Amino acid sequence: MLLFNREGDCLAAKLRPGNVHSAEGWEELLVPEIERQKRLDKEVVFRADAAFAKLELYEALEERTVKYAIRLPANDYLHRRITELLTRPVGRPSYKPVVRYKSFLYQAPSWKQARRVVAKVEFHLRGVVPPAWASS
Repeated sequence: MLLFNREGDCLAAKLRPGNVHSAEGWEELLVPEIERQKRLDKEVVFRADAAFAKLELYEALEERTVKYAIRLPANDYLHRRITELLTRPVGRPSYKPVVRYKSFLYQAPSWKQARRVVAKVEFHLRGVVPPAWASS
């Protein structure tokens, strides 16, 4: 597991066995670094893939007033909320990607509160890129 700053410098690293979950040990790597950055009066923003879409991680970040964007695993409810984005634009396909966004509140059954979700759908000349969701 690697932790980088916005300039691309590696701030922390943790080697884990290959047979554990990708987010295993996030707390012992992330929390001390957040606290260190806060002591340095730096703004902390966390971005991660869907392996880190864990309630306890959201709560730890929110307790420390850390902004975050973490990709959510897809589910039927999220797909239904963005059906209007999935219609291919009419006319000739653009050489440049057509990107659409939608923001809405979402509360998973295990969450105590709703969180903002931003969906992103991209249409490329050769097809659609599967939707991506990030909670914040």
